[in-house]
Amino acid sequence: MKSYLKFLSRNKLYTAIEAAGLAVSLAFVIIIGSYVWQQYAVTREHPDRERVYVPGTPEFPALTYGFPGAIGDIPEIESVSRMCNVVVHPAIRGEQTEAESVGVEPEFFEICPEFRFVEGSADVLSAPTNVILSASFANKYSLSMGDVLDISGSSYVVGAILEDLKGTVIKPYDIFLNASVYKDEWQPFDNYGSTVTLLKVRPGTDRKVLYDKLETVCKDVYSSIYGQAFFEHLELSRYDELFFKETDGFFRHGDKGTLRVLSLVGLLLLLSAILNYINLSVALTGKRAKEMAVRQLSGASRGGIIWKYVAESVAFTAVCFAAGLLLAEVFCPAMNALLNNPDIPIKVIWSPGYVFAYIVIILVVGAHCGIFPAMMGGRYKPVDVMKGGYRRRSKMVFSKVFIVLQNALAVILIALAITMEAQMRKTQERPMNCNIENIFFLKDFSGEDDAPLKDALEALPCVRRIGRSSGVPGSINMGQYSTTRDGQDILYKLIRLDSTTFSMFGFEVLEDFHTPQFNSVWFSDKSFTATGFDSDYHDISSTLNIRTKGCEQVAGVFKSFPTNNANIGEEDYAIVSLMRSEDIPFAGLVIETIPDRKAAKTQIMEAYDNYIKGKQIYGNLAFWIDENIAEAWRPARNNMRLVEIFMLLSILIALLGLVAMSTYYADEKSRDIAVRKVFGGTVDTEAWHTIRDYMALVGIACIIGIPVAVYAAQEYLKDFIYRLEGYWWIFVAAVVVTLVFSMLSVLWQTLRAARTNPALELKKE
Repeated sequence: MKSYLKFLSRNKLYTAIEAAGLAVSLAFVIIIGSYVWQQYAVTREHPDRERVYVPGTPEFPALTYGFPGAIGDIPEIESVSRMCNVVVHPAIRGEQTEAESVGVEPEFFEICPEFRFVEGSADVLSAPTNVILSASFANKYSLSMGDVLDISGSSYVVGAILEDLKGTVIKPYDIFLNASVYKDEWQPFDNYGSTVTLLKVRPGTDRKVLYDKLETVCKDVYSSIYGQAFFEHLELSRYDELFFKETDGFFRHGDKGTLRVLSLVGLLLLLSAILNYINLSVALTGKRAKEMAVRQLSGASRGGIIWKYVAESVAFTAVCFAAGLLLAEVFCPAMNALLNNPDIPIKVIWSPGYVFAYIVIILVVGAHCGIFPAMMGGRYKPVDVMKGGYRRRSKMVFSKVFIVLQNALAVILIALAITMEAQMRKTQERPMNCNIENIFFLKDFSGEDDAPLKDALEALPCVRRIGRSSGVPGSINMGQYSTTRDGQDILYKLIRLDSTTFSMFGFEVLEDFHTPQFNSVWFSDKSFTATGFDSDYHDISSTLNIRTKGCEQVAGVFKSFPTNNANIGEEDYAIVSLMRSEDIPFAGLVIETIPDRKAAKTQIMEAYDNYIKGKQIYGNLAFWIDENIAEAWRPARNNMRLVEIFMLLSILIALLGLVAMSTYYADEKSRDIAVRKVFGGTVDTEAWHTIRDYMALVGIACIIGIPVAVYAAQEYLKDFIYRLEGYWWIFVAAVVVTLVFSMLSVLWQTLRAARTNPALELKKE
């Protein structure tokens, strides 16, 4: 080991590049690995996770309030419980508060034993007027057992307190109420998605058998809708599968796609660092060839030499890993700021399981980094090395292969990074095809008549006009199932609005059929085409007659606008039902203001605060429409930035390796340069000769990397609705950047070698 340390001290540039690349890459591998492991750990916190199932629709793991009661005596089911969507704003000592709440039954805590009690037990929910609080909520408001809360005018007693849980599939709640309190608020087999049914099955239950029996129940109780529209089939999710489903509401959601991308980029980052280490180590075997020859002549075996290389590599990796752990601790806060799941933050953990994993990583990476250089260094006989045969035989074939691989990787990653950035800019420039400038949306959930609020807002100097609407561009939650002209199911995203709001949004009208102003429907051009309608035939009398108040005519066609904030997947089909303001249920106020947004929002919210004084608060929505759309892009933008950071690090490590390899390449060529200079070569001709050879390798790398980069970019872009077009320039830019950096990395070392006095160089021989 002493000789190895001496060798490292004599080759500081190589050592610094190897250590920096490996330490940084290991730091981010630790971060990514911890994040992935901690995300998957959420699915394992339930001791009986493989025995708990949740039936639901394909879109959402929930059904209706009456489904648990309709299951009957299916022998495979051991116990059943509900989770009901409940919104309450309790009054504590006369003060209105905000709280996350859910309705459950006592059996819920038997099915989900990860919820542990600090005081009391699940039995308290047998009394409808008892509630269970989380410890944090109880502490926040100084509540204890027996205290009373006012919820919607009724008194509820604190009967038990739960430990605060983090990292669970089920979202954390402040208040648990008895689900039976709300049974009269919903139709038993309507209000889809309002109730989660938790089923705990007996050991050894066959999932297919359970599914078939539950499907039979669905066909019976949901006979009018099962097999079509949003309930095309029953979806049966196991408890540990829920975390990675695309759901909102009752469950936390992990982004499996992000995990896959981060895992892939993390592996590429580590691969780049390992390639650097191996490449430089192989290149430097010549510098230790005489040392190893002396060891073999002194009795060391070839196997012993190999083990020495591997042991040195493992020790070097261990030091880099320790530095990587420190860097991971430093980088974790910044990484958590970029990630979109703050409930489960990344953290470096020192539990026995993690320490064992760290040791395994050190051994695996160290062995892989050391075995190949060891094999290369052991290929030559000691006598040949002592005679100088090692250098004469060295053709740098292996190093050339690695130079090609690293440059190909750089081309691919640079192209992908530019593609992601360009696509994000394209998404942000997505045309709305309607006016959303200086338009504020305010929706109150108090259930009170909002006419006084509308009057107060209209009196404000910052307000130009006010209309009503059930949704706005970029944020439409209401859907209307119908059929196309040829009888196929289709889902429209529906906005119900008044004439003021219609005028305010300024939809770009393509066709106007001059129907009566109200009780007619406007179609977007894409929904109009998808339905199979045309200018001559557009009869909707037998289809769009449920949520659109019996509208029977198409008013016209406008240019499509985004119905949601995402730019990934299939584009939604939009329709607009123009209605009288007083006839729009669940409407919010659409407010056009003066350009001074700060002053306008202040005045609007002051008027709202005056309006809700003394009322039961149920919450509100309040946002500028364009800002709401921009905010919705933040998670995707953060994910992109995260991936770009890893890509740039990988590119940087690869380029650092190229700098080191160019140094070695110049050293290896120094004798040849000296000979050619003796016979008339100049600094310029020798520099060009060496750079030409090196750049030929980069050219081969570009030829290999571009097809891979094109394929990767196409795969990345294919799911975007409004996607980048004509992006050939990205691959040209990636090649140019790679060529420039590669040339700069080799140029200065080549010039140094070309300027060397040939007499001094030939004396070394």
